[in-house]
Amino acid sequence: MSTPEADATTRSATPRSRPGGLPVRSRVVLLVLALAAMAGTLGVTVLPQLSGPAEPLGLPWLVWAAAFATGEFLVVHIQLQRDSHSFSMTDLVLVAGLYLLEPEALVPALVTGVGLALVLHRRQFGLKLAFNLAQYGLAGCLAAITFATLGRNTVLAGAWDWIAALAAIGASTTTAGLCIWAVMRVSQPTFQLRELGRILGLSLPFALGVAAVGLLAANTAAQSPASLGLLALPSGLLIAAYRAYAKAREQQNNLRVLHEITSLLYNSDDAQTALTDFLTAVRGAFKAGNAELVLFGDEGAPPTLSRSREGDKPVALQVMERTEDADAMVAWATGTGEHTTRTGLGHDSALERYVTRHTLKDGMVSLLETDGRVQGLLMVTGRLGDVGTFAGSDLALLETFARHVATSLDRGRLETDLRRVIELQEELRHAAMHDPLTELPNRTLFLDRTEHDLHLAGRNGQWPAVLYIDLDGFKPVNDTYGHQAGDLLLKVFAQRLHDCVRTADTPARLGGDEFAVLLHGPIDEAGVHTALDRIRVELDRPVELGGGRTAKVGASIGVAFSDRDTDIDGLIRRADLAMYTAKRGGRGISVFYDPSLEAAEPSEPQVDDVAAGTTPAP
Repeated sequence: MSTPEADATTRSATPRSRPGGLPVRSRVVLLVLALAAMAGTLGVTVLPQLSGPAEPLGLPWLVWAAAFATGEFLVVHIQLQRDSHSFSMTDLVLVAGLYLLEPEALVPALVTGVGLALVLHRRQFGLKLAFNLAQYGLAGCLAAITFATLGRNTVLAGAWDWIAALAAIGASTTTAGLCIWAVMRVSQPTFQLRELGRILGLSLPFALGVAAVGLLAANTAAQSPASLGLLALPSGLLIAAYRAYAKAREQQNNLRVLHEITSLLYNSDDAQTALTDFLTAVRGAFKAGNAELVLFGDEGAPPTLSRSREGDKPVALQVMERTEDADAMVAWATGTGEHTTRTGLGHDSALERYVTRHTLKDGMVSLLETDGRVQGLLMVTGRLGDVGTFAGSDLALLETFARHVATSLDRGRLETDLRRVIELQEELRHAAMHDPLTELPNRTLFLDRTEHDLHLAGRNGQWPAVLYIDLDGFKPVNDTYGHQAGDLLLKVFAQRLHDCVRTADTPARLGGDEFAVLLHGPIDEAGVHTALDRIRVELDRPVELGGGRTAKVGASIGVAFSDRDTDIDGLIRRADLAMYTAKRGGRGISVFYDPSLEAAEPSEPQVDDVAAGTTPAP
């Protein structure tokens, strides 16, 4: 008999549902209730009517339950997609029970023993446990009914009873396979009918082989119970052989996957697609929920993160803002010499701390290194299913994957592609944050830096100030000489504004002929006057427009200081209000924000001494 170990029955706190249908969890609950109802009905109405064994073995009921629990401890795990399929020695005990125990006692002993093993050994609870108990109960009932129907009152005593027992185990295993397929289908609509054939193709041969050993055990027990100990060796060999077969299948599949992804890395012309496919293949090979690749850039280039995570859109070559975790793992690996490691080894490693902090089930990480140069990290976390965790064999495979990535990087092709992609990303990021005409920071970047300065000032008390600048006389220049001349004037003024402020300050073009300057704190009124003086000097210089034409513009400037009670919206609004007050006051002047500006338009603007001495621009 086999048991499903799938996250599908206990998945997500926010159940998915088909359009107009029930959520996944509700459909699974209905399936479990249906299976339990069928098992309960058969157990109450049919099992008591079945004839028992001619010579029952006088063992207490609890001994049978303990035997079923022991059989469930001895399992072989096979992974199907995200679901782990487990073959146990329960069928050996079941077939013996068909011969030696009353049917109405057999099924309760089966459900009780298996339930104890699932709770104590596999840590199953809730809906998953309910599903497994329901399908075990239904499969046990059908096995008992099949055996009683075929194996009693027949002319052929020994051989026919053996056939009946094997048929009963076949019915039990088929029922379990159907239940497993049904819950997978309910949980994952893409799970196809052909998967039922795969499940039965794996489970039936094993179940029938174990049943044959169970038949031998039942006959031996009937003649000499003490000789049952002799069956321990062949039973153990059977388990070991099937585990070796399962492992060989897994290794063969991993070699195939390794060949495919190696070809992707070496031959792909698209680095982003190659890395996404690579990480998806890695995640599939390890039956993991998440696979990540961190690559450290050369010559000051920022590190990048590529990720494939179940249920999420893949990420390729995303610039990493924070690298503390990756740096800690590299430091631990280089310090200990363990370039590939996993959780559960008892080490206080950076990986263990990362997995604990992010509440992950488990994880593995491998350092990408060639010729003493650390190129990055390959990390896999969250083994799917409740049974399996990453083992030593997984470490060896992960190291192989990491070595192929490092080799690809060392050969230069992928590294060249990565550098080109990173450069493109940086160009796009720069374009998104800067004005295309003047190359000054745009409104988005200006507001971001202003907000950062305000947050920083909240900790160190170094409050910034903002200048809001509107050019006076720009429109006549633009209308008279054309847009090209207007664009040239804006570019020249932007360059002069950039050159005349401090390195720590941020000049920006907000749009049209509006500019702003973030004066990094600490800044006082004297410091603002100095900045205004420099800007006015640049405004007094004429701009060459070509063809012997020149133009000169002025500016209305609003000034606002920040303090502990100022947020970014309030600061920008105050500077903007002061600037419009300056324009209404005659242009070419600077106005400092004052709360009185909020109440009414001042008849006489508050003009700073330096601004009052400037000549308004034409």
